[in-house]
Amino acid sequence: MLLDADQLYPTLAEAMADQQWAARMPTNALLISGPSKTADIEQTLAYGIHGPKTLITLILE
Repeated sequence: MLLDADQLYPTLAEAMADQQWAARMPTNALLISGPSKTADIEQTLAYGIHGPKTLITLILE
């Protein structure tokens, strides 16, 4: 992922307010919170089942 440093916000709420999502929400909003995890019926925990295990982000200043 390549990201401009001036497009980083401390919180999602600040990003939504600054970009006026109430007036026009973007069609491509993507929220990544980290790898998913799940457990089967035997409670065997597995990570990264439904998404990426890692995300590399380059920030341009």
